[in-house]
Amino acid sequence: MQKKTALAAGLTGFGVNFVLFLAKLYIGIASNSLAVYCDAINNLGDTFACVIAIMGFSLAFRLGERESLRAQSLADFVISLLIAICGIYFIYNGADRLLYPLPVSYSTRYAVIISATVFVKIFLGVFFYHINKKSPSPIIKSLLLDSFLDCFITLFAVLGLFLSNKIRFAIDGYFAIFSGIAITASAIKSIINESKFLITDKR
Repeated sequence: MQKKTALAAGLTGFGVNFVLFLAKLYIGIASNSLAVYCDAINNLGDTFACVIAIMGFSLAFRLGERESLRAQSLADFVISLLIAICGIYFIYNGADRLLYPLPVSYSTRYAVIISATVFVKIFLGVFFYHINKKSPSPIIKSLLLDSFLDCFITLFAVLGLFLSNKIRFAIDGYFAIFSGIAITASAIKSIINESKFLITDKR
């Protein structure tokens, strides 16, 4: 993978995820929706993941082929660990919301904006897919899979926001827990795979 392409992928992911984080954070706080707030934190985690990806690429291009693969694998391991922490954070906050429910303010405008971010993540995932297809990289693959997983997480957040207006109990707490479980399970799988490679050099 060319250095410019790799760094452009990391910078694009950083910019997109940071903008999505700001938009979702505002809506999550304004509507008091835990599902949307957790989705915002997920995008913040993705933003940091892209920073780690950029650092990983920068290090990889200074090393030989074998060391480069290990550097990228290590970066992917750290990214997956960060994502797993976000997932556990979702589960904790979801359980807390079930114990101490708060009213959620539904807004059609908010729902439309959050729904639009799904398409942004799809385009980002397709962008990573084409880069990874030309030059396979464990870092890009991790960002690719996470982008498509985030689409479902955001759809959960939208559904949680909508149903909170229809159902009186803290349903967004359940959505936060389900999202957290999905994110954590996916991240743990990646952590295990990269750990095996770092130890044995085999995938």
